[in-house]
Amino acid sequence: MSATQKNPDAGSIPLPPPLKEKIKDACAALSLANLCFITAWFDSLYDADCYYNKLPVKMPTLLALLTNIFWLTCVLWLAFRIRRRFQNKALLLLWDLGFLILLLIPVNFVRTQVFQIWDYQVIAFFKQPVVLLCTLVFLALVAWKHGWVVRGARIVGAILSPLAAFTVVKAILLCLGVIHLQQQVSKPVLPPPMAVREGGPRVLWIIFDSADYRLMFENRPSGVNLPEFDRLRSESVFADNACSPNTSTITSMPSLISGRRVARTGKLYLSDLEVTLADTDATTTWKKLPSVFAETQAMGVNTALVGWYHPYARVLGDGLNYCSWYPFPAYEPDRAETFSASMRMQIGCTFSTPHIRHIYMSICEDSLRDSLSLATNGIYGLTLLHLPPPHTPGVYLPAKEQLTYWPMTRNTGYLNNVALADRELGQIRRVMETSGQWDKTWLIISADHSWQSAPDYDGKLDFRVPFIVKPPGTADPAAYMPKINTTLTHDLILAILRGSVTNGQNLVSWLDTNGKPIPTISGEIDK
Repeated sequence: MSATQKNPDAGSIPLPPPLKEKIKDACAALSLANLCFITAWFDSLYDADCYYNKLPVKMPTLLALLTNIFWLTCVLWLAFRIRRRFQNKALLLLWDLGFLILLLIPVNFVRTQVFQIWDYQVIAFFKQPVVLLCTLVFLALVAWKHGWVVRGARIVGAILSPLAAFTVVKAILLCLGVIHLQQQVSKPVLPPPMAVREGGPRVLWIIFDSADYRLMFENRPSGVNLPEFDRLRSESVFADNACSPNTSTITSMPSLISGRRVARTGKLYLSDLEVTLADTDATTTWKKLPSVFAETQAMGVNTALVGWYHPYARVLGDGLNYCSWYPFPAYEPDRAETFSASMRMQIGCTFSTPHIRHIYMSICEDSLRDSLSLATNGIYGLTLLHLPPPHTPGVYLPAKEQLTYWPMTRNTGYLNNVALADRELGQIRRVMETSGQWDKTWLIISADHSWQSAPDYDGKLDFRVPFIVKPPGTADPAAYMPKINTTLTHDLILAILRGSVTNGQNLVSWLDTNGKPIPTISGEIDK
């Protein structure tokens, strides 16, 4: 037998056992750190749905990601080294439990991103007595045999360690400009405002996301107070049977803006969306459909939009003189303009549920601030405010009239956010009254779709949404009972701006003539 066969390490420099341990611990620490930031790097480096993103992945985001992975790797490596030095059973138990708690971060990512199991489903599952008992038994077993569990987890971490190398290498290559991501880098340039025509009609169109007619008006739960909606109803044309174009934001907003009902969506582009029309089953893109904003501009009237979810500036930019939009929180949880802000956002990603709530609260505050500014700005003849509430997560405490980070159940959160929508409506009204714009403006209030989780609340699902139209000047209230589809909002806005509809009476006549029957609704359901 040769010397090489007798000694497999012949021809190589053997590493001292202490150094081998340090290298193993470093690899395990890097792998675990990478898994802890899985939400951040997945969104920045691998997520292909760039349609929903606003901020491109730039150097600050990439450097923040590398820095976060590096500092956490160092902390975990020191923790591994300290654990090897101490053999106190109580300390080992605490260390191992802390290690396992960190592993819940990637498990939570898989829960939401792969299996799409939502928080309320998890809570309902663990409320079952049998499940709760089995969970307690499992936790006791983990505490008893924590060493075995940690060793198994370390093996899984070692298997996934190449993933950490891929993440770090790809981030470095992106920093160096060797490879590039498919993303929208430049901001769209909107046309400047035109000269304002004195005396022309002005329309403020407000879409409250997921506002449900039945739960807000017809079967309002006790304890839910909506003084602003009730007041507006008493001085407006109020439709009792208005149905949304579809059941989700991604289909309904293109329908409302184009006046063509979208049955479903297809491929996502950086600045466009593939859509299939309900009436013809033809497939086209959102940009190729009519746009109430472009048609309004063709009349010489300026347009503005504040919204969220859709990249309105990229899709509708040619027809907008002003646009401020915000991405849906779950689609862009890790990005910011600066290095330090990106680091904070990425650290927040490790606590996904409170982090998403924090982002949602910021969007509510920022979009309302933008809206208050536009509502009083007479430069724009048509303004759309697509506002987040009452869409969940719940972030409002009606009794205290303040936003909150504290979690709440989905049903409570939705109803509380309905009160938040009422509060925002009141703030918009007051600034318009103060500025003198309230009596000069047509106000259209509606929703993109109703609350699709209502069956879990009371076993009922209703596709009706609020549809409230307040003409300028003296109140002229009327209840409108026939069934209509709010896709007609596109045509109604153009009729108002052209002067075909001038008051509440001929508004009702216009609805009688142009109201569309409610088609069968099908499509995606928002979570």
